[in-house]
Amino acid sequence: MQRRCSEEFDLEQIDIAPTISKIMDITFQSDGKPIEEIVAYGKNCNKILLLIIDAFGYSHYIRSKDFFQNISKMSNNGRFYRCKANADRTTPAIASILCGRKPEVHRIYSTGDVYKSHFKSILETASEQGIKSAIIMEEKGALTFEKRIDAVKFVKERENIIEFDDIAKEATIEAIKEGCKLTVTHLRSLDKLGYTLKAIRHVDKNVLEIAKAYGTNGLIMLCGDHPPHESKEYLVPFIVSKVV
Repeated sequence: MQRRCSEEFDLEQIDIAPTISKIMDITFQSDGKPIEEIVAYGKNCNKILLLIIDAFGYSHYIRSKDFFQNISKMSNNGRFYRCKANADRTTPAIASILCGRKPEVHRIYSTGDVYKSHFKSILETASEQGIKSAIIMEEKGALTFEKRIDAVKFVKERENIIEFDDIAKEATIEAIKEGCKLTVTHLRSLDKLGYTLKAIRHVDKNVLEIAKAYGTNGLIMLCGDHPPHESKEYLVPFIVSKVV
């Protein structure tokens, strides 16, 4: 396994977008570097789905792995890495994942900052280069991609976070059926409910249902945006699994 930056982690969030770009042959500028082991693993995959799981911390996942039954199978059958989170909050972390730059560079700390940034995300760049791309997330965040990518599917904020994730799952499956080749979805139950058995099983079930709908020749990536807020760690899991 590749140790790019430290013996304590295998890659950083800023490496995800350039890794996607190399697999999909997208010309993309970033500060991260493609992880060659993942590029080789994803060779011949013609579509990528990135599921960003809110508050998906590395040690929390390891401790709860037996309950993440489907995600654990993906991890065991695919590739599993310790990923350094580049921020401890959702907005700057997702920005780092999608644009391949650290928060002090992209300076996206709130949703409104997206409109002031001159850095393009991997979704925008892919769309410009003819690769049909989709985003599925809460309304304000998703709408920042309006008229920049092919498909913007937002979920309205609601008290019932289980319902939120269910709608996000259905929207993801819809994007898959519409032929999107690069899809990014944000699932939030763990962040709001914590590592309860209900939340874990719900996230795990949604990931399974999305994977079942993904068809063949696809690559599914799972990544946390940040560890749980009460945690002092900086690692999140990064799981890569082929659907053949």
